[in-house]
Amino acid sequence: MGAVDCHCHLAAPEFQGDIEEVLEEAKKAKVLALVVVAEHSGDFEKIMQLSERYPGFVYPCLGIHPVQSIAVGHERSVTLKDLDEALPLIELYKDRLLAIGEVGLDFTPRFANTDEQKEEQRQVLIKQIQLAKQLDLPLNVHSRSAGRPTINLLKEQEAETCETAASRKHVFRNGLSCSRA
Repeated sequence: MGAVDCHCHLAAPEFQGDIEEVLEEAKKAKVLALVVVAEHSGDFEKIMQLSERYPGFVYPCLGIHPVQSIAVGHERSVTLKDLDEALPLIELYKDRLLAIGEVGLDFTPRFANTDEQKEEQRQVLIKQIQLAKQLDLPLNVHSRSAGRPTINLLKEQEAETCETAASRKHVFRNGLSCSRA
């Protein structure tokens, strides 16, 4: 028996120098699969390359995170423009994705301190929920300082439960299961 890491950021710059070693250590630790999520479109190519190099072990998720890095140590709330720039790449790789993610809401005041920023995050998430439904893919969801608004929006948009999507995709095998959030 092993574990599945259902949310990891292997495209992050911190892993550039030792990604092969990290993946081998995960295998030694009996990790059965890594679900690798994106934060922005700049992560997409690297995630897809990792999934090609490690088929059946690295599973790609592409999506736009509610907080976007603009420079080291400088972050801002996501915009619809960020999503618009990412959509062509998601479309390109849609048949190879495990899920759309990492998506969600983050109402931490230093990222989203206005009602306009919060509403734009909601609109970005709604569009990604609609995309996931269109592509018949589950979502990998983030929420920080926005748990109840995230859950309410997912319900309002009729996003599926994790079990429904995972069983339909036959992702979890060998007795592994997915629990409800």
